[in-house]
Amino acid sequence: MAELQDDGAQPKPHGLTLGFFKRFIELHGGRAAFTNLTTGDVCTRFLLPYTAATKFQLSLVDHVRQQPDGHLYAKPAMWFVSHAWSYLYLDVVDALDDFFQENGLDDSVAVWFCTFCNNQHEIKEQTYDFDHWFGIFRSSLREIGNVVMVMSPWNNPTTLTRTWCVFELYASIVENARFEIAMGRSQKESFLQDIRHDLAFTQMLATIQSEKSQTTIPSDRDNIFKLIRDEVGFAKLDRMVFGTIEEWMLRTVDKQIASASSPESKAEWLFTKGELYGTKGLMNEASIASRECYDIYRREKGEQFAGTWKALAQLATTQMYLGHPFGEVEMIYRDVLTHQEELLSRDHEDTLATMNYLAYGDLNSRQYEACVSILKECFERRCRLHGEEHPWTRETMTTLGSALRFQNKIKEALQWTSRCFDVELRVLGADDPQLYRTRTSMGFDYLDLGDFARAEDNFEAARGVCRRIFGPDHTNTINLDVILGETYRRQGKYADAEDILLLCLKDHANIPRTKEHCYKWLGSLYLGTQDYDQAASCLKEAIALMSAQRWNATGELEHLDKIDSFDKELHDTDWTQDLWKNIACHSCQSEIHGMQFVCSACPPLSLRFCGECVDLDKHVAFCKHSRDLMEGQKPPMRYLQEKRLEILATNSNWSEYDQRYLMYKVYCDENKVPSNERLRKQRPTKEDEDDKVACCFPFFFWRQS
Repeated sequence: MAELQDDGAQPKPHGLTLGFFKRFIELHGGRAAFTNLTTGDVCTRFLLPYTAATKFQLSLVDHVRQQPDGHLYAKPAMWFVSHAWSYLYLDVVDALDDFFQENGLDDSVAVWFCTFCNNQHEIKEQTYDFDHWFGIFRSSLREIGNVVMVMSPWNNPTTLTRTWCVFELYASIVENARFEIAMGRSQKESFLQDIRHDLAFTQMLATIQSEKSQTTIPSDRDNIFKLIRDEVGFAKLDRMVFGTIEEWMLRTVDKQIASASSPESKAEWLFTKGELYGTKGLMNEASIASRECYDIYRREKGEQFAGTWKALAQLATTQMYLGHPFGEVEMIYRDVLTHQEELLSRDHEDTLATMNYLAYGDLNSRQYEACVSILKECFERRCRLHGEEHPWTRETMTTLGSALRFQNKIKEALQWTSRCFDVELRVLGADDPQLYRTRTSMGFDYLDLGDFARAEDNFEAARGVCRRIFGPDHTNTINLDVILGETYRRQGKYADAEDILLLCLKDHANIPRTKEHCYKWLGSLYLGTQDYDQAASCLKEAIALMSAQRWNATGELEHLDKIDSFDKELHDTDWTQDLWKNIACHSCQSEIHGMQFVCSACPPLSLRFCGECVDLDKHVAFCKHSRDLMEGQKPPMRYLQEKRLEILATNSNWSEYDQRYLMYKVYCDENKVPSNERLRKQRPTKEDEDDKVACCFPFFFWRQS
């Protein structure tokens, strides 16, 4: 035990040096005697008999302190070692040995190792309760201030399946201790092999869930879990582990790059580095690594080497995410595909990966038909080669669902995402975090179908995983925060929606699209709460942000020049019919032709229906309000023409009025606009304001230049 200093401060508790760990092996027959022995086996076979010889049956560290040379081995501990008793003892020693070498430490540095520093005789006899051992662990960790967790296997560490190890992780956060990772040689070799595969890192993240850890004594788990939930939360615990592992991975990969024996080996590790940075969402860093990788391959191996084109595809993907014009990126992808088909085949996974990236680019550039065509071919080939349970096949299924959703084929989209989700439930289980992508896609499907409760369930589940794995500042997490806020708003959960959207604005105001969406949806929220000043302020902010991103906003149509400008916009986008382009009825899922109906008693801009569904009362499946609360909104082209006619009549410009009204009549006839919805023609001698028909809800129309 540590003794108080003169000033009353608690010094670091004594531990044993790494040199003693090795000496302990020598004292008991050498490494051969320890082969395949766990730390628990070593305690039973060697430690308990060795310390039982002392009068008071001490802990090993106190036993050593009584020896003549004890001062050489028992010293104030500089590191607290977190490990699992099921680990092989030699693996633990080797992992600590490597960690010491990597950090410039020698064998004379002491560590606090619970097997050696706690009195195992007292533990065996159950002399003390949970509070006693809890206090020892926490105070020791606090006073030492440095924690090193031994991880094995690297992609599913046993330490995080044991609740006492999870407690040590928790305590390192609460006590603001330094946290590092140690890994044995065999595990490091496994890591270096595994990490070259695209899915290794993501699959590793899926295995770490500290909330699933167990203890031998169930009450210990209950007590520890209560502390964690009250003070830190499991998401923060896991996130710290992920962050430390990520940093260690990148350091290890950088060492491989620096020590590479050939340019080709260096390029291989640069490719891996690009993959790791891409997974973290750090596209600038990923692009730098990808560029260097591609340049080496092109210089050293030339265009007849498949790796050259795989590296170029990776580089093009980082450029796409960094916002390079898709036309440029698409040309690169198609060049890559041509060479991959010649060098490999259409069925080779490198080729299929490029096809998938190209389809994703088409999706972002709104080339939906091309996107769906590529993805369906990609799915068929991947399914034939790997089966539908393979991660790459599932990835294609989810992306295909997203593409169909953007085509307003929501029910077909949901069929694909649900199929993928069912496969993942069967293969991975309901709690596996890899489901977050599919759950996100399903959330959007349900949102577009007007099933906001199911959308919320899926978004919340996906958001929880992203916060735990990627952290609160990752793009995936931020996007889910924002869409979850909008989902709350559509259900009338205004307080929850306001809280999350305002928090997103506060924490992520540097991201233009996030800021734009938050202001836009806050504007709709304040319309629902009838705070019109706030609504106007937020919508103006959204308009300014969208205009800065080359979007044209049109909503103020009080002058003919503005109407003429908007008329050109509609013609440029081929939106000249009496319909709501790419906007589907929540009931029948068909594009809305003619009047769009919304419920004045529901949250604004949440549900929309076509006239036919309202006439048949189909809206009641989504909205429980009566039909008389439904308000109609005229399609943009019809509204535009009627607004022009009103201004011309007000200005007494009857010559042009007659010409425009004739055009309006032709438009109504061609689009079969019901007679009771048409604007009645005015006469120069009559002013009948009652005949003016205006939209019942203000709206803006958006088009990206």
